[in-house]
Amino acid sequence: MNASELQRRLDAVAPLAREAASLAARMRASGMAATKMKGAQDFLTEADGATEVFLRERLEKLFPGEPILGEEGGGAIPDGGPLWILDPIDGTANFARDADRWCVSIGMALDGRAALGAVARHAPDEVILGATGCGASLNGRPIRAAPTADMARAIVEVGWSLRRPAQDFVALAGRIMAAGAGVRSSGSGTLGLVDTAIGRLDAYIELHINSWDACGALAIAREAGCWTNAFDSGDWLASGNPILFAAPALGPALAALMEA
Repeated sequence: MNASELQRRLDAVAPLAREAASLAARMRASGMAATKMKGAQDFLTEADGATEVFLRERLEKLFPGEPILGEEGGGAIPDGGPLWILDPIDGTANFARDADRWCVSIGMALDGRAALGAVARHAPDEVILGATGCGASLNGRPIRAAPTADMARAIVEVGWSLRRPAQDFVALAGRIMAAGAGVRSSGSGTLGLVDTAIGRLDAYIELHINSWDACGALAIAREAGCWTNAFDSGDWLASGNPILFAAPALGPALAALMEA
């Protein structure tokens, strides 16, 4: 699939991502943000499921017969070709508490590699886009990773996952702070990743994240010039992987801290 076809697809899903974010916000306003628990600290609202259904129905009309993998509805993973990957609301705990740090993510993998991403926020109104060979943008303006080269000036978001021991998260955050960086954790892995692509953060690191949280952001970050690890390798589509996006000058040092 060449860059012009990827751009055509990106143009098709960009407004869809924005519509989905607006839909989720309206659902929250109408009382559809009450939470159920999929597990400890793993929140689900009625709006999550309804937003994913909306995205699936629209994608099936735009790209008939193409497989879809969603956080809530699952899906089969093909051996090759395109696969749409959805996170209807990333940052559900924030969403349910009437906070604004949440987003909708539409990603597409092609032959097992992240190839396209459209991430939308409702407040502020932002759509972040990228696809292989097509560049990356925020509300139509090009974005680039931060030029930060000094760890003592860096702001790093460290994502927390129950799929790894809590002491591993604490140890990683400690190593990053000992290297001189400031540490943040804000409850939306996707937004931490795209904020790194935009240059608002100098890095995002997490010991495990799922494909629906990261596929779209990875396509965006590569086009924005971020240093990225090999997240989309191995069994990443079904099982996830560790992830690191960073300002180019900081990537190797942070990768070493992740592996320490």
